[in-house]
Amino acid sequence: MKLLVKGDDYGITKAVTLGIIDAFDNGILTSSGMFTNMEIAPWAAQFVKERPSCCFGIDFNLVCGPCVANPHLIPHLVDQNGRFISSKKRVNEEKWNTLEGQEELLPYEEVYIEVKAQYNRFIELCNRKPAYLCGHSIQTKSMEKAYRTLSEETGVPFCDDVYRKYNIIDFRYIPKINYYTEKENKKITDVILQLNRNPMKIFFDNLDYYSRFEYILLVCHPGYLDAELLKLSSCSIERIRDLEFFLAPEMKDFVKENDIELLSFFDFQ
Repeated sequence: MKLLVKGDDYGITKAVTLGIIDAFDNGILTSSGMFTNMEIAPWAAQFVKERPSCCFGIDFNLVCGPCVANPHLIPHLVDQNGRFISSKKRVNEEKWNTLEGQEELLPYEEVYIEVKAQYNRFIELCNRKPAYLCGHSIQTKSMEKAYRTLSEETGVPFCDDVYRKYNIIDFRYIPKINYYTEKENKKITDVILQLNRNPMKIFFDNLDYYSRFEYILLVCHPGYLDAELLKLSSCSIERIRDLEFFLAPEMKDFVKENDIELLSFFDFQ
C-alpha cells in the first residue's frame, strides 16, 4: 500500500498553518496546498521556504478572502470590496442549479485570470513553483478548465488528473460509509458532530477495502483552531481531529511496521 497524504488549506489562518507545519514536521503529512490570496500568505510562505523538501502545492481559493488579480477584471468573482463571494452564498443562488448558470456565475476567462495571479504569487512568495494545482471547495467546469489550462502551460500537474492516471482511491469515499455523513455527500457543519468525527477509525476499519488498491489518498484538513477560522470556514473543529489523525503514534507505527510507502506529489512528476 502506498499513501499519498494531503492536508488542504495551508495559509487560511495562522492556527491552521501552524497545525499543518506540525503535521509535516512530526506526523505523516507529505503534501499541502497553499492559499496565496490570504493576507497572511507572506507569513505562511516563510515556512515553505524553510522546508524545501516538503511538498507544497497551491489550493486555488475563489471563495474567501481578497482576490489577487485586479478586481475590475473579475467582477463575477468578487464583491464591491474585492473579496470573494462565499461558497455558501454561491450554492444558494438560483443559477447554481444548472451547469449553464454555474458558468455564468464563474466565467472561465475571469477564473483563469485569478488562478494565474494566485499561481504567480506562489512563486513570488515561495521562490519555487508549486508541486501541484488543486481546487478548493466548489468546483465547476469553468474552474476545472482553468486549472487544466494552467497545468498545461506550466507543467505543474492538476491533482484530479494525477488521481485518475494512477487510480488513487480517496479514503473518504468507501462503500456504504461516507466520510461526511452515512446518507449523503454533505459536509458536517454541526460542531459537535465535527468533534466526534474519527478519520483514523474510518481508515483502520476499512483496511481490507483499501488493500485492493496500490494507491490510497489520505486527504484531510489538519490544523489548530483560531477565531479567524470560525469566521471563514464551516470546516472548523474537525480540523483538530484531522491533525490528530496525521500526528497519531498509531499511524506512524502502522506505516513503519507494514513498510507503507508515504508519497507526495513530488513522486508523480
